[in-house]
Amino acid sequence: MTFFSHSHKGNNAWHLYLIGVLFALGGYFVGQLPLTAVLVYQVSTRTDLGPDDINGLQENMDFTKFGLDTNTGFLLMILMFVFAMLGLYAAVRMQKKSFITLITPKSSIDYQKILMGFLLWTVMIILSEAVTWYMDPAQYTFRFSASSFIPLLMIAIFLLPIQTSFEELFFRGYLMQAFGLGTKNKLLALGITSLLFALMHGMNPEIEKFGLGTMMFYYISAGAYLGLITLMDDSLELALGVHAATNILGATLITYEGSVLQTDTLFMVSEIKPWMMIVAFYISAIIFYVICSKKYHWKPLTYLLEPIEDVGIKQEDPVDNKQNDLMQP
Repeated sequence: MTFFSHSHKGNNAWHLYLIGVLFALGGYFVGQLPLTAVLVYQVSTRTDLGPDDINGLQENMDFTKFGLDTNTGFLLMILMFVFAMLGLYAAVRMQKKSFITLITPKSSIDYQKILMGFLLWTVMIILSEAVTWYMDPAQYTFRFSASSFIPLLMIAIFLLPIQTSFEELFFRGYLMQAFGLGTKNKLLALGITSLLFALMHGMNPEIEKFGLGTMMFYYISAGAYLGLITLMDDSLELALGVHAATNILGATLITYEGSVLQTDTLFMVSEIKPWMMIVAFYISAIIFYVICSKKYHWKPLTYLLEPIEDVGIKQEDPVDNKQNDLMQP
């Protein structure tokens, strides 16, 4: 079985995919309403705030200016993706597909593989940060506060995976399968979704801090890598783990000025060299790829050149498996 084995099932009319995208984006914008309402209320009732402060929030993510603590602001941000996930689920069901087929062509999700991706990528991040700390420890400031960190940890563990899972299910699941069906070309589907993934992050404050070219290169690289391991493993499980590890550690362990995740992390870094971050990402990605390719017996990279075929599966179809339809991502 391949990642695309069940993608041809259901209604794959192009206009339904367009509607599906609108469902997901619509859910995202609906999820913004609670945060928007809070910001508008604060601006309308305080003389020291104006509309420009709301626009500036995109650059510094400083919720404290609006009377919100960092955890409340973080929670309201995640809420956007809760509604986006509901929109995506509605889109998949509208097309008479099973949600599980966005993750794996098998009849059940391999949660051990998600955990493997999470733990191995966590080790990669910690080792990279350890090297950076050793080179310049003065850049790191430890700032633990139990009253803020413990609630943050709970949010990061139980709610932040909704955000990371939505991005994986939407880009590497829903859209990559859609473009795969349309083009029959794995590399083209990978390239298109990687570019779209980068464009979605084009409003992040890192763009203003480090430059459009630098950060778009990073976002495209990250999207392409997550798509690569998805195609080579013929499932989304490892990518789900990697993305969750990246954002959970970014929200709880280390942050820096200009990061989209302005939370009460254990460490604050005073200066980030983006190209060193990119080099560290590539080194970690290569090590992760080698380990997983051996553990899961991946095919050679030439597998990406093979055309996508609509291969039916003779075993139980997840589309008809009501139990799988109820599974959470």
